[in-house]
Amino acid sequence: MSDNERNKDLKILQKIELENLDVLISVCEKYNLRYYLIGGTLIGVLRHQGFIPWDDDIDVGLPRPDYNRFVELIKKELPEYMDVKTMTSDPNYKCYFTRLINNKKKIYWDHGQYKAKIGVWMDVFPIDGLPDNYFVRKLHVFNVNAHKAIYKFSQINYVTTNKKRPFIERFLIKFAMITNIGKLIDPDRSLKSLDRTLQKYDYEKQNWAWNFSGCYGKREQVPKIQLGGSRQDIFEGRNVSIPEDAEGYLDNIYGNWRELPPEEKRVSHSVEFVEE
Repeated sequence: MSDNERNKDLKILQKIELENLDVLISVCEKYNLRYYLIGGTLIGVLRHQGFIPWDDDIDVGLPRPDYNRFVELIKKELPEYMDVKTMTSDPNYKCYFTRLINNKKKIYWDHGQYKAKIGVWMDVFPIDGLPDNYFVRKLHVFNVNAHKAIYKFSQINYVTTNKKRPFIERFLIKFAMITNIGKLIDPDRSLKSLDRTLQKYDYEKQNWAWNFSGCYGKREQVPKIQLGGSRQDIFEGRNVSIPEDAEGYLDNIYGNWRELPPEEKRVSHSVEFVEE
């Protein structure tokens, strides 16, 4: 594929992602739900006032009380060309977070041993409270991750084994695949147990919070001001909500995010459109 073709496809993806974001914002505003642009999307807000030029997705987090209401309300608010996947909506959907899916354009999705044609999606993450005490927080995170591991064992065929994972995770995944230990675990029970454990600490009452589904481990555990508040900024010409201490959050996650990375690291996800 030529660079011109890649850039064209990227622009198509970004346009559809913006449609997804507009739907989410309209629902959140209608029902007075808090939301925050997070992850690389937040870098885009502060550094580019829009997408990072090579980025092809949008990440949004909602505080747990708002997230639970959003999951209840969103289905009836979607336009006909959109769908929503949650942890209980589809037996083939194994992610803990919610995904808004725009079916105007289909792409190929390869997730472990599960392959599908799916619309262009936007991930919506719950932001949960963490205990203020350092040692209690560490214990809670360990407990959550233990429940996560049990659930992942029950769904091992859907887990990817890319090299970005820590060695111990790759080892455990290989172990589970070889032994088929997941067949001894009830996935529904383990998922409900994970969900209960994750929601143990009320977001409203804590001074720390995290995006459990984020991919940066301990760096995702931050003071709540970095995943809360009521600050506004601009993303692709529209007003959006971002964390009060967005800069502190990005410092924790990415380190030196203010400078552009080297050319060789300015890469998009590999995406292939389904021929219509």
